[in-house]
Amino acid sequence: MQQLTDLVVKAGTDPADAKKALKPAQCSEIVREAGDLTPMGASEAEAVWSGCSSLAHGDVYGTLGILERNVVETQWRVNLMQITSSPKVLFWVTDERSR
Repeated sequence: MQQLTDLVVKAGTDPADAKKALKPAQCSEIVREAGDLTPMGASEAEAVWSGCSSLAHGDVYGTLGILERNVVETQWRVNLMQITSSPKVLFWVTDERSR
């Protein structure tokens, strides 16, 4: 780590900022930077990435916020739900004309 710090300082980084310069970028920062280079923009790119990441990891946010839910049956206070993809959301994410 000291070798890397020395290299960063030698390259012109202020020694007080060397540790910050060596900090790995967060995924959301990378997505925002890339999105900023597209017509979509940073905020929309991050929203799409966040939603897809949530679905990929099975997070509650993606399941309840993005997918469509239909109650199939209710017994007492328990619902049997059918969860499917949302054609509207899929279209929004993939439609280049909306950008």
